[in-house]
Amino acid sequence: MLRDIVRQEWDYHRERPFGRLVQLFVERIFRGGGDADTEGLDLGVGLVLTLLAMPGGFVSVLLFDKYGSLLQWLRGQLHVDTLLIALPDEYFFIVLSMTVTGAVAVWRWDAIFPDRRDYMNLAHLPVSSRTIFSANLVAVLFLAGLVAVDVNGASCVLFPMVVSAAQGTLPFFLKFAFVHAAGVLLASIFAFFAVFAVLGLLMAVLPPRALRRVSGYVRGLVVMYLVTLLCTSFAIPDTLRRVRGPAPGWTFFFPSCWFVSLCQLLRGRANPAMVELAWLVFPGVVGVIAVALGAYAIGYRRHFVRIAEIADGVAVSHRPRRWRLEFVERLLLPTPFLRGCFGFVVKTVVRSEAHRLVLTAVGGLALVLASQALMNAVQGAASMRQAALTPDALSIPFILTFLLIIALRIVFEIPVEIRANWVFQLTLDADGRESEPLARRVMLTAVLPWVLALTFAAYCYLEGWWVASLHTLLVLIWTVLLTNLLLIRFCKLPFTCSMPVFKQHSIVILIAFCFGFLIYAVSTPEFESAALLQPLRFLSLVPAVLVAWFVPRYLEKNTIELERKLIFEETAVRTVEGLRLSE
Repeated sequence: MLRDIVRQEWDYHRERPFGRLVQLFVERIFRGGGDADTEGLDLGVGLVLTLLAMPGGFVSVLLFDKYGSLLQWLRGQLHVDTLLIALPDEYFFIVLSMTVTGAVAVWRWDAIFPDRRDYMNLAHLPVSSRTIFSANLVAVLFLAGLVAVDVNGASCVLFPMVVSAAQGTLPFFLKFAFVHAAGVLLASIFAFFAVFAVLGLLMAVLPPRALRRVSGYVRGLVVMYLVTLLCTSFAIPDTLRRVRGPAPGWTFFFPSCWFVSLCQLLRGRANPAMVELAWLVFPGVVGVIAVALGAYAIGYRRHFVRIAEIADGVAVSHRPRRWRLEFVERLLLPTPFLRGCFGFVVKTVVRSEAHRLVLTAVGGLALVLASQALMNAVQGAASMRQAALTPDALSIPFILTFLLIIALRIVFEIPVEIRANWVFQLTLDADGRESEPLARRVMLTAVLPWVLALTFAAYCYLEGWWVASLHTLLVLIWTVLLTNLLLIRFCKLPFTCSMPVFKQHSIVILIAFCFGFLIYAVSTPEFESAALLQPLRFLSLVPAVLVAWFVPRYLEKNTIELERKLIFEETAVRTVEGLRLSE
């Protein structure tokens, strides 16, 4: 009876104007990059929430190797202070929560406030501006709570389970889980409203035209700060633990220090500096929420009142300059097909929200795993030079290249607008066989330059040019071989073919990716760590390199002509084919 009454009340309020407006704004915030009838990727709420929850759950599972009692015993760690070794991981989950949540707020920056289309649809309705404002505010608060719970849900369960595996007591698990959940949820809420406060202040202070110009730069600075915050996970926890006396001044600029100090205070492990920082959590959270809501109210009023005067697009007063190195372009893209389609692929990746989301999600996972590897490398080393030669540190470029190359390969399968691919069907030569070289150039150009530059610079500074050259060369060879394997019999122009149908060997491919990651980003760095001491050991990789280079070329040469043609539609393979002799 009570359930029926609650359901009736819920249905009644949901159908009221306020409830419908809240539903409208929530759907608008989560709306994907296309219409409902588009044959591309459908970015529903479920997919977005799944992508956001992946990093926390994935990292929690990887930490079992560190906290398993049997593994600790095998390593000779008989008396382990679990709370002490959990401090760096606790800090990592806090900065991970802040980074992911802040990235979501930056990503949906333009969808938080109503746009011109919403104004045209809502302004003439018999609904007050106050009701529209309240509905939008409720939608934003709902978004903040949902993202905070979703981003940290997996880690709030799995991480305490992993840590308490060696303890085996329910009270320890419950207390650890409660403190961890409090820290990461408060950090997530703080990060969301901090970004929201920046947006509200910009809208409250700047005119619309100036806001459009400044918005991109501010978002870039926020993203840079979030990435910097994530990269501090290898240094700050140990520094905080060793502080004697008052908290250093720089800790006040890193809110993550406040939340990890709160966790340590609740566990009774806080030093005086941590106690001082922990008392900043609640004033900081309340203050940033108050600033965000106040700036939101002022900015919303200015924005909604003047939205009718704002043009849909940004006026372009001059044609942007295109700085091109024609020699490099002709060297990398020698044919008209490669030059034209390369620009099409790059612009699609940059402009399509659906494709950017997939790349951002996988790129975020790569950055998380790389940060975790760097933190593990630094923890057990006496110096940065010693840490640089550990398997964990050597695995960082392999992790980045593997996941980013895989992400680009997956993104190529997601169409933009199938109904518009007739242009390519009419103009492109189906027998040209240039789709595979095009995809290879896009993947290597997008990943290799900056990864190799950072890898060589870091190891040249720490270990000298010889070690840096060997490490960079191995990353280069492995990346090229991985790209060749992923592009076997690739006969599509990216983004113009229908989504692949599910095949019987799809599960096998997924399992192969998992084993490939272990070989590529785990086994190879372990071998390299030992081989750098005796460089002649690298010669043992020559047979594996030759096999990995020969297999794709052999399969390409033995492919029939029909399978080499450029395709624009994926069709399912029929298990049984009828002869239809009676027709």
